[in-house]
Amino acid sequence: MGSVLLFAAAGLLGFLLGAYLAAAGDKQVGVALMAAGLVFQLLSLRQLKMLKKGDGNAR
Repeated sequence: MGSVLLFAAAGLLGFLLGAYLAAAGDKQVGVALMAAGLVFQLLSLRQLKMLKKGDGNAR
């Protein structure tokens, strides 16, 4: 369960930092960080779905 929270926090932080950088002028790095944040969010949602199904090995 700890890795789910870690991925969710990394996704949120990456997306917020990317949005700030994209708005502040460094668009390429900002968009890349926002994309990485979304990937982390997808990974956390996938792990939550696996845990909900009862699979203990949610890697």
